[in-house]
Amino acid sequence: MVKDSFSEVFSGKKKVMFVYAHPDDAEMYSGGTIARLKKEGFEVRHVKMTMGDKGSRQENYTEAELAKIRETEDEAGLEVLGLTPKDSVNLDLGDGGVANDLATIGKLVREIRSFRPDIIVTHNPEKVVVKDDNGEFYINHRDHRHTAINVVDAVYPYSRDNLFFPEQIKDGLTPHIVTEFLFVDSWGDPDLVQIDVTEFYDRKIKAIGSHKSQYGEEKAQGAADYFAPEKEGRRYEQFRWVKAD
Repeated sequence: MVKDSFSEVFSGKKKVMFVYAHPDDAEMYSGGTIARLKKEGFEVRHVKMTMGDKGSRQENYTEAELAKIRETEDEAGLEVLGLTPKDSVNLDLGDGGVANDLATIGKLVREIRSFRPDIIVTHNPEKVVVKDDNGEFYINHRDHRHTAINVVDAVYPYSRDNLFFPEQIKDGLTPHIVTEFLFVDSWGDPDLVQIDVTEFYDRKIKAIGSHKSQYGEEKAQGAADYFAPEKEGRRYEQFRWVKAD
């Protein structure tokens, strides 16, 4: 029997931060969970590292045109999940240009110290090549890997210790400690938890489909099926749950 771990994971928490590399990552990996959190009254902050301005195989877009298109699509997709523009931050680092460096870490530290999340959801920081439950492989995008590593670095030790990025302290922010993560792209991990998103599955499909420059209707359905597979008649999104001190 599949266990819904929503209550266990989020018990005692109020604020959940999602940090992803590109527009549509939030909807694809965790759209159902975001919608469920919002319905249950949690505060949710969505941080995008890039605007996905190179994420197209169409030759008739410039980067500026695609960035504008994806910004509009992003707002529409997040609205389906219950998020408003004030719930979402774009660091605008440039598609394909996310680096693991102090400048990037500092931007995330500022977001963490500002929002003060109880748990952070992000990409898999460890795997370059991911193997899914069907035994098939896919590449963990460089922006995804660097985003996740930056998040982990930002949490420990940079957002915790007040001598890191002291200009933020002068701005009125204070250190903040986060000890829990949910990592996506973690198929088959022994620390995997399942979040029941059956009630929000249609919203997940609609949110993914809002990114029309990336997904047609059939592809949006396929992405939702893949990242919220059916198990025992229910739909679940899955994450590796890590508690680190």
